[in-house]
Amino acid sequence: MDTSRISFGEMVAGASGVALFLIMLVFSWFGYDVGTGVQGLAIDTPGLTAFEWMSFLDIVLLVVCIIAVGVAGARAAGSIPQLPYPPGLIVAVAGGLAVLIILFRVIVPGEGPLSGGIESLSIDATRKIGAFLGLIAAAGITFGGYTAMNERRTGQAPPA
Repeated sequence: MDTSRISFGEMVAGASGVALFLIMLVFSWFGYDVGTGVQGLAIDTPGLTAFEWMSFLDIVLLVVCIIAVGVAGARAAGSIPQLPYPPGLIVAVAGGLAVLIILFRVIVPGEGPLSGGIESLSIDATRKIGAFLGLIAAAGITFGGYTAMNERRTGQAPPA
């Protein structure tokens, strides 16, 4: 593995892919606000990770992480296969998809594991820090893919 083959954009996308995976695994993304409990105190439940909250979209985000890290790893190994589109474009589009998914979930968090009408239970979904950190990491994947796409127009290594 020769890390000197990796361009700046591929390095940013790969590092952001690893960061997004760790953020999805470790940080709380969403939680439930149960409302007012005894004596008017608000009860806030511990948060749930992206893998616990999302049913299908977490798999899509995981595939985006694999694409971002896989392109950087394949470039370092010197074994980028012939693809129909430049690898930087593929990473940029995948990162853009991740940004849209996470932004959608930040705006409309959904019901999470308590599907079946949480409105009737007076429970609100709350956003935690992991969702916003995940959005930043997905933006990093998009930026890295876009930068890599512009660094390697001919598919060759950038000049030293």
